[in-house]
Amino acid sequence: MMSKPKLHWFDDWYLIEAFGSGLYGIGEPKYHQINWNYLVVGSERALLFDTGPGLRDIAPVVASLTDRPVTVLLSHLHYDHTGNFHRFPETALVDLPMLRACEKDGLLHAPEEMFLGSYEDMTWVPHIIKRWWPIGHRIDLGGRGLEIIATPGHSPESISLFDRERRVLLAADFLYLGNLYAQTPGASLPDYLASAETLTGQLPADMLILGAHGEEGTDESPKLTRHDLVDLKAALTAIRDHDMPPASQNPDRYVINDRLALLAGPQSYGPWRAYKGG
Repeated sequence: MMSKPKLHWFDDWYLIEAFGSGLYGIGEPKYHQINWNYLVVGSERALLFDTGPGLRDIAPVVASLTDRPVTVLLSHLHYDHTGNFHRFPETALVDLPMLRACEKDGLLHAPEEMFLGSYEDMTWVPHIIKRWWPIGHRIDLGGRGLEIIATPGHSPESISLFDRERRVLLAADFLYLGNLYAQTPGASLPDYLASAETLTGQLPADMLILGAHGEEGTDESPKLTRHDLVDLKAALTAIRDHDMPPASQNPDRYVINDRLALLAGPQSYGPWRAYKGG
């Protein structure tokens, strides 16, 4: 069982939350999206899951927490998760055709429709991918394993990481506190529901879910439970069955519970398009 998390500032930008058992959250509370990236340290290697928007260099923060070789794995290609990716020599992506198609001359070139950097004038830095890991792959860090789970919905290439032994899910942008984004290019409510159904069938009742975006007014990482996942699944099912109208529109906003809401755009309904009258 993990100990109570401990918080300390690395500098005036990065906040570190130490969960114990080699798990660290690296937060950016002063960035408006309040990103949280996660470092998992085993006895032989370490893995950094996402790198933030890159407004500051995250590499020194990681180096302060471990001297083990670090591989960086991205949950998806959006600019606010990939900004420091090029700063690490050991890189990994999930092995999906849509991501393989972004590789040219040995470097990954993220297209704007997957990177979305124009939202904040961010520029993708082409970088080599050292490892391509399939869905279901178990990442062995030495005494600690992480399983790659496909969780599309927010974006088609989105993944989460599951530590079965310690009952922790690193959910990235699939699930966090506040407004979940399914109104962005590539988002899909049917995919969101399919991912929620998969996860509810796998996660134990006492699961800790750590998301990728925090809340204003608190410096802690976003912590959720299986109850939040079940509520998300129920809401998506109700939207599919036309039993839940949006609480507000432009974009459509659905209230999941008192901690979560879901934003949806016209393109994200997919085969549920009939709900929108089209």
